[in-house]
Amino acid sequence: MILNKPLSIILSLCFFMLLMLIISSITVVFFNGGSIPYIGLVFVVVFYFITRMFYNYLRNDDFYKNNKKHSSDKPGESYITKGEMDSKKIFIVVWVIVILVLAAVSLWLYSFNNGLI
Repeated sequence: MILNKPLSIILSLCFFMLLMLIISSITVVFFNGGSIPYIGLVFVVVFYFITRMFYNYLRNDDFYKNNKKHSSDKPGESYITKGEMDSKKIFIVVWVIVILVLAAVSLWLYSFNNGLI
């Protein structure tokens, strides 16, 4: 099962935001001082590559292969998912969305309780 390109990009951005929310909460709680921007820059680069791997995971499977030279999308073809349903991939997508919402709410509550808002 593969997902269409716009949906895969949106889900990859959600995954990137999830990773950044988690690392920002860890750095806010445990680190103080001037090293936070450097840590953030390093993690942005690392998370970019992890997000690209996640995008490739969403766009490829055993039957459909997508890369710069070959695309499994035909002109004028419209779909949300293509191929056999993969329960593992659906679980991962739903898990990323749920954990993103929970991480955002928990960080918002943390900042609200500490008077940062």
